[in-house]
Amino acid sequence: MTAVFPIAYFPSIGYLKTYFSHQDRCIEVHESFPKQTYRNRCDISTSMGKLRLSIPLKKPQGSKTMTKDILLDGSAAWQKEHWRSIRTAYAAAPYFEQYDKEIHQLIHTKHNHLIDLNFEILEFIHEVVDRPFDRQETDRYNTDGIMDLRNETFDAQETPPYFQVFSEENGFIPHLSILDLLFNEGPFIRNWILS
Repeated sequence: MTAVFPIAYFPSIGYLKTYFSHQDRCIEVHESFPKQTYRNRCDISTSMGKLRLSIPLKKPQGSKTMTKDILLDGSAAWQKEHWRSIRTAYAAAPYFEQYDKEIHQLIHTKHNHLIDLNFEILEFIHEVVDRPFDRQETDRYNTDGIMDLRNETFDAQETPPYFQVFSEENGFIPHLSILDLLFNEGPFIRNWILS
């Protein structure tokens, strides 16, 4: 049975753990794009606690716009803001210098569509954990004969604690973006996301 996932911007550890646990999986691109989800946002850890990064979007067909047609708002300076927040949060992390250029490039590469950015991020994660990447996406909206994970929050999964830059100030913060695990644990992210 195919597991159908939502797209995600620098997905959470729980999302990726579930994603990599399914051999038969694809990403939903034909749904009407739902508001206020992790499709265009992620959470990172800062000295002040959890910070949500959100990408401004354009919906050419209003509320009926399908995920595959969602555009990034090029008039907003979100890339600079996201990168500044990420750099401030993780510059002292053990693996920041190993991945900072790639993350900077992912954020700043010119994409018109949200799905292209998110698929490029997913491909990068596949490279880090040394798994082949094959862009699998839905060809239509379907609810039959699938494992529907499109509305899953992926927060129910327990994340074993790992080193975080601001754990002394904030304690361990679970359910963050893969960025947090990547900059703190580097290539060892496979221990958390590969079953």
